[in-house]
Amino acid sequence: MKSYLSPQKLLVDVKGVLDNNRPSFHHSPLEDVVALLSEGRHYSWVGIYLTLDKKSSSPLLETAVHPGQMAVPGTRKKILVALKIAGRELGFLNIESNRDAALGSEDRVLLEGVADLLARFLTGPGKYLLLRAAKPKARPKAAAA
Repeated sequence: MKSYLSPQKLLVDVKGVLDNNRPSFHHSPLEDVVALLSEGRHYSWVGIYLTLDKKSSSPLLETAVHPGQMAVPGTRKKILVALKIAGRELGFLNIESNRDAALGSEDRVLLEGVADLLARFLTGPGKYLLLRAAKPKARPKAAAA
């Protein structure tokens, strides 16, 4: 069941998750941030997409489509916020809602704050997540004939 949390409370919670991160290749703190946002507000979809190179953006779930070009069925409102630090684009925070009156200026301010926290985290203690996302997937070896 969703609870409606204030933007200030959510920012404190997101900062806490990122500050208490313990590097792991089995669980990502980005998953915890997504859960906080989707449970604490009226969002029907929350996604964090990492930019792997200048030509394409790739979400953690892998797709070649830019997050601004996709939407979950039933989406009525959407906000896309860039994760940037020192002019470097690290990715996007994609928020969608199936409610018409959703995603006002309060949400924009909240999400810009979350994007700032994420960008600082991804260039500091969470840098391992960018490295892992950029690492090419191993391809299965072809069987010898």
